[in-house]
Amino acid sequence: MSRRGNDVAKAAVPAPLDQAAALLRQGRRVLVTGLVDATLEDVQAACDVAERLGAAIDAGAPDTARSTGPLVARAGAITADFEELRDRADLVILWCCDPEACRPGFARGFLDPATAAGRPRRLLTVGPEPAAGRHVALPQGAAVDAARLLHALIVGHEPNDDIAASPLVNSCRGLLEAIRNAGCVGFVTGRDDDPLGLSHWAVGLLVRAINHERPAFVVPLGDAMAGLDDTAGAATILTWRYGAAGAVARADRSGGHFRPGECSAAALVSRGEVDAVLAIGRLPAVVETAIAGRAADLAVVRIDSRADVPPGSAGRCVHLRSATAAGPVLRPDGREETVGDPTATAATDGLAAILVALRERITVGAGP
Repeated sequence: MSRRGNDVAKAAVPAPLDQAAALLRQGRRVLVTGLVDATLEDVQAACDVAERLGAAIDAGAPDTARSTGPLVARAGAITADFEELRDRADLVILWCCDPEACRPGFARGFLDPATAAGRPRRLLTVGPEPAAGRHVALPQGAAVDAARLLHALIVGHEPNDDIAASPLVNSCRGLLEAIRNAGCVGFVTGRDDDPLGLSHWAVGLLVRAINHERPAFVVPLGDAMAGLDDTAGAATILTWRYGAAGAVARADRSGGHFRPGECSAAALVSRGEVDAVLAIGRLPAVVETAIAGRAADLAVVRIDSRADVPPGSAGRCVHLRSATAAGPVLRPDGREETVGDPTATAATDGLAAILVALRERITVGAGP
């Protein structure tokens, strides 16, 4: 083939950005997900793309995958970040979870050190299997019953005579004694192991009751994700724009419907209700598993700073590589901080810039 023929052949192949826009335009129903590996500016740009596509949008966080999401939201929760657990809690209760399984190094960084006041830390593991510290045995599936029973004991309600001598009641009395001897109590929970959200709800109510006597809070653990893990920032922006932290059926500022569980990223993909996914940054393992299960019939556009990413789908996957995320993010305690060096990021390589360019191509290709 002549040189001119080669040039014509190359010109016939669309640039990756144009390929990505075409895949998303062709989708009958698109999902925009990821977002927790992005800065606040990036999340807002992602929302703009989702609105242009009329896409479903969900960050993939555990909370929005639960059908009890509205109940949990109304009940509320007193939560804290890892540093507050390390500095304040002299009693840590690992509630049916092993933090090392999803956050390697968690114990060394946040459980082993003494509190900021120099007080030693007592560690209890509650559940079927021991993890660290003293083990308080709990039968499989009894987490909700134990939390509600312990809550009743804290507020002064004694159990009925027919269960008063049961092992579960005895375990809860031991926990009650430990709590009343503590200055500050931190519960560490594994939220990914609670698909309905009932255990999360029960522990939230328990912690609120403890707070009438002494400081207490929950430190929820999700998937271990390298990167920003800016769950708070993604949830805040989605709530501001659509009235929900995720699981929004359609990104629409005039009324995005919150459908927890039903419209979570993993559920939409695994049930085959979307045929195209815009994946922004790293995704939780459960979402990656759902995408891998639809490899034959799912178009995937990934925007990621990594050189290598999961393949996504067979023959219909476009990877747009971005610069490392840099800019403002939101900490779980509500403080805004800046990660990376925004001035060092090339304007055309930043995640937000790529999303803006992608939206422009989608708009042009869609016509008036």
